[in-house]
Amino acid sequence: MSVAVAHDETQSDDGELKRLLRDATASFARRGGVERSRALRTTRPGMDVDAWKQMAEQGWLGILVPETYGGQALGFGEMAVVVEELAKTLSPEPVVASSVLSATLLIGSDNDALKTALLPKIASGECIVGAAVAGRFSQAAGVTAKTTGGDAVLNGVAYHVYPALSATDFIVAAKGVDGVGLYHVPAHAAGLTVKDELRVDGTFSGTLTFKDVKTAGLVAKGAKAEAALARATDAATIMTCAELFGGMNQALEITLGYMRTRVQFGKPIGSFQALQHRAVDLWIQKELSIGALADAVRTLDDPKATAEQVSMAASRAKSRLGDAAHTIGREAVKLHGAIGFTDEYDVGLYLRRAMALNAWLGNPAEHRRRYATLLQKTGGEAAKKRESVPFSTVFLQDDKADVDWNSFSDEEFRAGVFAWFDKNYPHDMRHTGRRGSAQEMSAWMKTIARKGWIAPAWPTKWGGMGLSPAKQIIYIEERERVGVMRDPDMGIVMFGPMLMRWGSDEQKQKYLPRIVANEDIWCQGYSEPNAGSDLASLQTTAVLDGDHYVINGSKIWTSSGHWADHMFLLARTDKDAKKQEGITFFVLDMKTPGLTVRPIMNIGGHEEFAQEYLENVRIPKENVVGEVNKGWTVAKSLLGFERLNSGSPRPARAALMAVERLAKATGVWDDAEFQAKYVRVYLDIADLSTAYQRFADIMSLGDSPGPELSQLKIIVASATQLASELLMETAGGAGANLGYEAVDGDAVNLTGAFFGHFGAMIASGTNDIQRNIIAKRILNLP
Repeated sequence: MSVAVAHDETQSDDGELKRLLRDATASFARRGGVERSRALRTTRPGMDVDAWKQMAEQGWLGILVPETYGGQALGFGEMAVVVEELAKTLSPEPVVASSVLSATLLIGSDNDALKTALLPKIASGECIVGAAVAGRFSQAAGVTAKTTGGDAVLNGVAYHVYPALSATDFIVAAKGVDGVGLYHVPAHAAGLTVKDELRVDGTFSGTLTFKDVKTAGLVAKGAKAEAALARATDAATIMTCAELFGGMNQALEITLGYMRTRVQFGKPIGSFQALQHRAVDLWIQKELSIGALADAVRTLDDPKATAEQVSMAASRAKSRLGDAAHTIGREAVKLHGAIGFTDEYDVGLYLRRAMALNAWLGNPAEHRRRYATLLQKTGGEAAKKRESVPFSTVFLQDDKADVDWNSFSDEEFRAGVFAWFDKNYPHDMRHTGRRGSAQEMSAWMKTIARKGWIAPAWPTKWGGMGLSPAKQIIYIEERERVGVMRDPDMGIVMFGPMLMRWGSDEQKQKYLPRIVANEDIWCQGYSEPNAGSDLASLQTTAVLDGDHYVINGSKIWTSSGHWADHMFLLARTDKDAKKQEGITFFVLDMKTPGLTVRPIMNIGGHEEFAQEYLENVRIPKENVVGEVNKGWTVAKSLLGFERLNSGSPRPARAALMAVERLAKATGVWDDAEFQAKYVRVYLDIADLSTAYQRFADIMSLGDSPGPELSQLKIIVASATQLASELLMETAGGAGANLGYEAVDGDAVNLTGAFFGHFGAMIASGTNDIQRNIIAKRILNLP
């Protein structure tokens, strides 16, 4: 089952229908395979009429058509399943063009007679309807309409019309005195000529020339036509993204199979780390595409979504999936070597299809420009809306409230969270680009602990807010909008959730209330001078002596180590056991004799971590968490919480918010080059946020994500790097200044986020180690 549109396939009736659709479509596609599609290249009309009839018999061509007109009246989620599966074998039939784009244009019409004439025939496959909606080098219509004697007459040229050669009818966008109109023109109409355009994948689009062509009916005009055109092109764009996903997924699978079996220098090429890392980066692009596509399909099927929201979802999806499909196709050819760019080998066909789909209805760059325009329009309105949304006074009270925070609408929750943070968080501590120290964060931590907001993801049973993953994302966004520094939070984001799962009742009662009350600060004792990402090589020992374990060794790169009251650490309790066995998980009071702590200054000039020396440090037996010699199991689950936290969009979003404020303050916000860079990073963070929420959903249900969680850390480090470098670039001459610059009433650290991103790349196992993990355990490379 593909995960691209599987976000709701777990729901009972709806999910079962999609599963059946997927199985049926996959079975149909496999019967002809890529060989069927290959044989149809450059043939006219470029499609298999018998296959088209079979698709109609299955009901696929009428999925979106209302039952009144002989269709299935299903949703875009169901259509996405079908087109994705067909794309895996490069099916050339114009399902999206006729049964999505043209069908949606007609569904938006008030012309019942025309709908009655065409929609049933689209569903039955009798009619193939193309839409002529674009100019040669833009999406603007190049056809004009003039009313003569009660009939509309068309003149002009429409380019890149697909399908053209197989179409029985066209819907044409034309400019008239009343604005844009949509008109029905039969393919055999007098004065209409069609010149074929051979596309890179071997299919044909066409150039339609209209010379005094009388139309057969009006679909819509004016505002109605504009709305129908926007809805239909957005829908077709999103379904095209489903096609792109199916193709990229298949191209990647072909490539991974080749890497597992192709032998060079006596080894499968998939065993070479350089090639493994390239493959992992392609896989990550595919994974990011999952969220962008799922969000777009969900938005398209949401009756409450506005036209602007649908358009933004469509452009976000085309930006991500268009680039991802092209990149995966291009790199798949390279990873195959010489055979990859032969015509006889299938992998190049997927690149060709991605190129054709990318050019249709706006390429990724065009969609990023459109997204930027919509973002400027709706972003400003969203900010005003947040500030004007009424919210309960419970948000502004200082003491903990007995309330279900998930019961509020997203809009009210967003407005209330922002208002409280903005009212209470000190201005002189905003937008620092670094972690706050225990001393400078002390008063703030007491304030947020008193409010009951210190642990947003913790269950209410243990004093947390109990937020759903979606509400957690809003909480993070509004906290970063205010510019709140990250506090010494190891107890909240790592030790506490781990203890809830593995700790004894006594340990939970002893430690969890103190953590949520901000009475204890915690640090993690994992890394050692000779055991960083290779954690299983740790050398710190623990020897049982009566009722205590005696610890000797050293820990390093310990965030908050010089501020902490307690450390959770790993030590080897059985030297003779295998590398990942014989390790035990301990809790250490940092006041214990024999412990020496040395703060370490990072590249940004801040002492955020430390090294610890343990000489005959005695830890009571009751401070063991989990079983003796089974600490690796506990540690692995804790690494899941750590990597989820490390993969939070928080640092990237904070840096980008600083970019926005700085750009507006310095007057470069409307600069085209700046907007191109800004929107790329903005969309990266949007896709990261969706991926983060997907894994947060898994963990909120008590499940442990597998090694695929490693992708988050890679993605957030890259996004933070891009955002922080854009911040310095936008600052111009001030971009190299240490300290703070005044921006829009706040002091902003212009270099702090850049220096901070190195930690994101290195902590919790370096990003290259994460790529190794994914290559072995997800991609099954040798």
